[in-house]
Amino acid sequence: MQNVWVIILLVVAVAIVASLAFYAGKLLLLLQQQTKHQAQLAQREQQQQLQNQLYVEQSIYTICKAVDADQCELSEGALRVWVLLNRLPEQQQGPLTEDYPGMYQMYQVVKEMPTHDVRKQQSKQATAEQDKQRLQAEKDLAPQIQADVSRLLQRFKPA
Repeated sequence: MQNVWVIILLVVAVAIVASLAFYAGKLLLLLQQQTKHQAQLAQREQQQQLQNQLYVEQSIYTICKAVDADQCELSEGALRVWVLLNRLPEQQQGPLTEDYPGMYQMYQVVKEMPTHDVRKQQSKQATAEQDKQRLQAEKDLAPQIQADVSRLLQRFKPA
């Protein structure tokens, strides 16, 4: 009778150990799947960041080409390029205000000026005054902005 109990206890112990081993294996499999999934997500995120960076670089180049060809006003080009430069990864930005002082100064002049519907809703006198201020800044900063555009075209020239 004692042998029967020992055998029953051994069978129960083996069953417990087997079920714990099965559960541990299942957890290891889930961990492996989760790790693989996280690696795939990280890879997708990295690819998305690279695509976004390439898009920003191409946009900067395109806008600078338009400014260089006088297809875009200096103030509009500076505003758009400055915003895009600030979307670059920090390690790629560098000291933007020192590298592109003309763009920065023009951005400082036009960044608070209203656009679209707000501009349409303001008085003609206010719009005229802002245009005068913007055009004077374009005239004063044109050589610096053109130099900045040239540097940007070299920096972001497609391979």
